[in-house]
Amino acid sequence: MPKNNQKLKKTQRLSTHAKNVLINHAIFQFGGSLSVIFVNLYLWRLTNDLWVNGMYNLVALLAQAVTTFGIGKMSKRKGRTTIYRYGIFMTALFYLLLVIVQEAMVHYFLLFALLRGIAQGLYWVAYFTIVHEVSSNENRHRYLGLNQMIMSTANLVAPALAGIVIGLFDSLIGYVLVFGMAFVMFIFATIGSFRIKKESIQHRTYYMKYLSSIIKKKQGFGKALFGWLIIGFPQGIFMYVPAILIYSIFNSEEIVGILNAAFLAVTILASYVISRVAKTENTRQYLWIAAIGLIVSSIFITIEIAVWSVVIFMVTKNVFKPLQGNAYAAYYFQWLDHIPLRSAFRTESVVLRETLINCGRGLGIVVFMIFSNEINTQTVGFVILAVMMIQLLLPFLVNHNKMMEG
Repeated sequence: MPKNNQKLKKTQRLSTHAKNVLINHAIFQFGGSLSVIFVNLYLWRLTNDLWVNGMYNLVALLAQAVTTFGIGKMSKRKGRTTIYRYGIFMTALFYLLLVIVQEAMVHYFLLFALLRGIAQGLYWVAYFTIVHEVSSNENRHRYLGLNQMIMSTANLVAPALAGIVIGLFDSLIGYVLVFGMAFVMFIFATIGSFRIKKESIQHRTYYMKYLSSIIKKKQGFGKALFGWLIIGFPQGIFMYVPAILIYSIFNSEEIVGILNAAFLAVTILASYVISRVAKTENTRQYLWIAAIGLIVSSIFITIEIAVWSVVIFMVTKNVFKPLQGNAYAAYYFQWLDHIPLRSAFRTESVVLRETLINCGRGLGIVVFMIFSNEINTQTVGFVILAVMMIQLLLPFLVNHNKMMEG
């Protein structure tokens, strides 16, 4: 077999800078995975009220969307690396305050939601801009696949560990210990962010005012933007409902953590396969397969909310979600090489992506809150099925020919 078939091409390899970004993101993700599902479960244990969980996540997402849209100009002038560090530090502050107030969080949950949303807005705008800078069209599927693998590995190990820690205590003190562990991880991530090379800022001008002109010239880009709203719809619901579903069946945080780890092992395997074989030109086929797979996954929980249906739903969903996410992200990043302003519009394109996906997540939560006040088959399963069916719109928004025109 020829040597160049045995190894990745030089253009597909990741730079040292890209590897440093991946490593620090893994630390950040591990801290988040330790705690994010258990923050929602903590609120559920304190209130037993889906409305409180819904409002917490909705306010956090709206705050994130507003922060994302508002921070773009500052990111362009101060640099993405600086905003990236602010985001990690504020996330650490969120968990420090949570450790301090503990069960009193229920009285301030909207303020905590605001802080979390602002911190997430800062982090993700900077991170996704950096991702485009450290990868290219030749290795972007590989970077995103490895990124998904690292995130999924953190998501696999951390919740299982957190579930075991929480399960050691009869009271809610286990949650506080987990939040303390998350705080430590985010402090490490803050320190690690100083290893990431600070970019030279060549384009300080903020070009968002030219968006309408860009869309008029490249209508396909406008459709690509709308796709993020569609992708966000189910993600908002999945921020908190699956953990509550599992807890409502087993009544055990340890099982929530272990099952979450098992489900994410499926995501790791799927992400690995995607990183090795996916091609940007096949994006539309991948999106059709993913949409159909996500719809099939949700059919099971319309039958009944039970161990078998929830397990099949989560496993199937975790096979097709990374296929959809990675394929669409690679397609969207490719657009940045074909729109007017090109790399000068990079920060703005990430701001738009994050704003729209969070608006979609928020809309998904609003729909869920309107139609589902409790965990039961009559509402939960059918609301999720309806949201999954919206994913069928996504392949129609992909058009590589439009990208190459003009």
